[in-house]
Amino acid sequence: LQLIAIMDHKTFISGLARQLGKDNDKTDKLTQALTQAIVDAASSLDSVAIPGFGRFDTEKKDEYIAIDEADGQTKLFPPSISMTFSPGTKLKNRLSHE
Repeated sequence: LQLIAIMDHKTFISGLARQLGKDNDKTDKLTQALTQAIVDAASSLDSVAIPGFGRFDTEKKDEYIAIDEADGQTKLFPPSISMTFSPGTKLKNRLSHE
């Protein structure tokens, strides 16, 4: 899989479909399923590791009270979940050689 600078969804799907030997619709459904699996894992605060690619880790930040710098008012900020990606060794090596 050749990595290309930022591309739109349609271009990504058609390039991936070509490399997989699949049609665009099937490839789009597969990428949507993968994305949904990662989102589901994140909402459960689980990590997702894809061998050779990398690891998605989630972290929950509890709600907190702080002063909003924009208007100086004290506000309650809701809890949030953030996700970080750590590339695997194979991906790092592949990117450093291109």
